[in-house]
Amino acid sequence: MRLKSGNPGRLLSWAILLGALLLFLWQAKTYNFIQDDSYITYRYAQNIITGLGPVFNPGERVEGYTNFLWLMLLAGLGIIGLPFPIIIPLSQILGLVCAAATIVLFSLFIERHSRSSPPFAQLGLFLLATNGAFAYWSVSGMETGLFTFLLAAAFFSYLEPASPRNRILASTLFGLAGLTRPEGALFWAIVIFHFLLSRLIRDRSKAFNRDSLRHLAHLVLPFIILVAPHYLWRLSYYHRLFPNTFYAKTGLSASYLKSGIEYLVTFYKAYGLWGLAFLVPLLLFTAQKRLRPESPLLLAALTLVIHSLYTVAVGGDVLRIWRFFVPVLFLFYYFLSEAVWTAPLPRFLQSLIMFGLSVINFFGPFVQPINAGKAALRNVRAQILWNKTLEIGLVEKMSATGLWLRERLRPDEWFAATTIGAVSFYSERNMIDMLGLTDSTIALHPENILGPKVYWKERNYNTRYLLERLPRFIYFSTGIKPSAAAERALFLRTRFRVGYYPCLFTMAEKKGWVDEIIYQPKPGCETLPIETPGVNPEFIDLYNHAINVMRLGRDTAIATFQRCLEIAPPDFAYPYEWLGQLYLEARKTETGIAHLEKAVAIDDYCLTSHILLGNHYTRIRDFVRGREHFSKVVRYAPDYYSGYANLSYVLTQLGNYTEAESLMSQAASRFPFIPDARRRLEQIRVLKTKAPQPEPAPSFAR
Repeated sequence: MRLKSGNPGRLLSWAILLGALLLFLWQAKTYNFIQDDSYITYRYAQNIITGLGPVFNPGERVEGYTNFLWLMLLAGLGIIGLPFPIIIPLSQILGLVCAAATIVLFSLFIERHSRSSPPFAQLGLFLLATNGAFAYWSVSGMETGLFTFLLAAAFFSYLEPASPRNRILASTLFGLAGLTRPEGALFWAIVIFHFLLSRLIRDRSKAFNRDSLRHLAHLVLPFIILVAPHYLWRLSYYHRLFPNTFYAKTGLSASYLKSGIEYLVTFYKAYGLWGLAFLVPLLLFTAQKRLRPESPLLLAALTLVIHSLYTVAVGGDVLRIWRFFVPVLFLFYYFLSEAVWTAPLPRFLQSLIMFGLSVINFFGPFVQPINAGKAALRNVRAQILWNKTLEIGLVEKMSATGLWLRERLRPDEWFAATTIGAVSFYSERNMIDMLGLTDSTIALHPENILGPKVYWKERNYNTRYLLERLPRFIYFSTGIKPSAAAERALFLRTRFRVGYYPCLFTMAEKKGWVDEIIYQPKPGCETLPIETPGVNPEFIDLYNHAINVMRLGRDTAIATFQRCLEIAPPDFAYPYEWLGQLYLEARKTETGIAHLEKAVAIDDYCLTSHILLGNHYTRIRDFVRGREHFSKVVRYAPDYYSGYANLSYVLTQLGNYTEAESLMSQAASRFPFIPDARRRLEQIRVLKTKAPQPEPAPSFAR
């Protein structure tokens, strides 16, 4: 926009653009977070910087990323000397800058192609600026902001007055978008289709003459020159034509289509007035014959329809808040705003409708409510804030776990997990991605021992391959509960169900310290067979369901755990542990203790059972039996602070002050971030000095 002195309309247009940018930046600040998946890119970039190459694990050439250009940009920042504590927030800033530039491009796009005149046409900017998903993903540290900007610039250049320069620029920008995300090739193909379609409709006799073919070459060749070398390099370096995530995530099945349709429907509920925001403009433009070949409206309609079909076909996105739709939002809102300006209404009423749509867009009151604890989140804004809080908590936990793993693992040891971002980046250790996103064996050779049920969108797993590698730790993001198919399937294998146990450990966090659970092998695990012949896979679904329904009612959970035990292998002790806990909560002490004793009789590594039994016997002042159980907690979970605290208390009650002092000295050394350890140690030393001292042995003259 050119600013001319004394032009109130132009000044108002600039004011609207500035207001839209400020509103967007305010939203982005409100939603400020880093997505856990961003740390996958950070890990690849870190390995490039240190000379290992674009790999997840040293020596394993697997393309577990889908953002080549973004990865190279971040790696380049490290190569010139910037450390990652600067690169990580800088990736957020770059995303914000790209998103803000997209709003500016949208302003220029509206000025060129809107039916309304300035400054009214610029009111469409508020639709994009108030979209929470647009702000949320721009600040996430992912490549979404860059990809959206490149697409907006490419479409803008393509729709500029026809010239070789504009077509070459558009193709180049689509090529850069294709290097940023694989879907860039889809949008480029849509433009090629639109170019051919418009030529055929407008002038069939000259659709494929020499000039048309030259114009087509302007759109085709720059893209191929940019993208083709990347595909050739990928084939030579990774030995695959597509990223590994393509094989791990995609597939043609009814479940994928169902997930994709649900993803599409929830987007239109949240931001599209149940689809009316697209269907009504489409009918209006069709009736007025405005979808002419040269019209940007036709390109916008084609892009939105084809992109929606693609999104359904790939099953939507496993991440919340409609990330896949962010790159086409500017076309979506252009389509919607043009319908408002086309409607036969007074300009004042049209402007009022635009403001109303922006307010609705900001809050998103028509989205499907979701439960968050005791509250039902009934609008998009509340759901985004809730999701931001969850993601921040997840990244903090995964970061702390990664640091803990880095201290416990040797460089040649392995651990496995299903959530692989921050935990892999901060651990700096070899990792097996249980979902196969960064592991080609799991992606290309998945198992199906659970049957056809769908748990997460990432449904590939290979437990035999995983257990043959004997990882030192196996980490579930949900703690003890197996949620993903890759986690549930492990319990069908003897080597995991019998050979691994959920070990408690205490780690430092920003706010102090926290207890976490990680599965680790028992002695002799490697000698156990992997297979469990004749096991019924339904038992693990019942086990997982029983844990989930505990919040709904104790009786329902007890009944579900008992059904689980009816079909579970006899070596599966954890349902007894949960039942013991539930009965104790119901004040049925004898029944609860009996179930806990049953659990440790089957598997002595049931740590929760030992803790609850130790607490019970300490409460009734049977300190000898309490010591027996708490000693096993410390033996099996040497990185769990409460085990030391409980055992030291029992020892002091038994008068074993020297042993209690030695134990808490170990705890104070192992957990320097827990002030309570030093405090307990000092208390034990005081008690030891006040305790009656034994009389010295009498001496006899020779």
